[in-house]
Formats: sequence, structure tokens, C-alpha cells
Amino acid sequence: MGWKFWAVMGLIAILICLIAYFQIETANHPVPVSLAGTSWTLAYYSTGNSTLVPVTAATTATLEFGPGNTTGLSGFTGCNQYRYEYTLRASAFTVDRSSGTITKMNCPGQGIMQFESAYLENLKNTTSFSSRNDHLYLYDQNQKLLLIFTTATR
Repeated sequence: MGWKFWAVMGLIAILICLIAYFQIETANHPVPVSLAGTSWTLAYYSTGNSTLVPVTAATTATLEFGPGNTTGLSGFTGCNQYRYEYTLRASAFTVDRSSGTITKMNCPGQGIMQFESAYLENLKNTTSFSSRNDHLYLYDQNQKLLLIFTTATR
């Protein structure tokens, strides 16, 4: 086997290494997801002690992102309507706390107002997100999972 054989083998090895490197880089840096115009229904929320609780019929919430290049999000907490402005850069997601508006109904029913408070606090503490298989995951600055949504049916 001459030098040409080893030169070809070396090039093949380099090519294999490059393919493996770019596969790993792609897995570590997922393609950004556009949230514009999407609607979500809450499935689980954090109670503050790292426990995710499933939503019940009495505690429901929705999240809708404005269409196109708008930076508004809105939804229903199970009692009140809300609206906030947000910033999105790659997977970094920030809710502008000062931009919030919410209706002021005091809804009867056990735990509804506590649920609403926990939900909105989780939403305002969100700093990043991911999306997989028709689910939206919202995380805080420590990558603690705060909220899990499923795609809303219309």
C-alpha cells in the first residue's frame, strides 16, 4: 500500500470526524422555534417546590402568542384574561413584567386564585423555552421546569 492509499484513508478519517462534529453541534444547538401565532393549553405547572402538578378541570390556563413579528402574548388563567409583552432571542425568552395587564375578577372555587397566582408567577419567571412533539416547556434561569403546555386545539 502506497502513500496514495494512506492519503485517501486520512481524508476519509477527517471527513468522518467533521460529520460527527457537526452532528453533535446540531444536537446541542437546536433550530429556533417560532412561537408567533401559536396557541397552547397548560398541562403542568410548578408549585414552587420543584413539583410539577397536572392541571385539573378547575384549574386551566391558555397561552397565545401574537401573529407575525408582534411581541405580545395573552391568555386565560382559568379566571382572568392577561396580556404581556415578551422578548425572544434564540431560546432565550423573557416576559416584560411591567407590561402586564390582567382583568381583576375574583373567582369563586377552591384554589382557583392560588393557581392563577402560581401560573402567572411561573410565566413571569420564564427565561428560556424548548418545544418538542407538540409540547412547549418553559424554564427559569436555573433551567428548572416551570410550565408544560400542549398544542391548543381550535
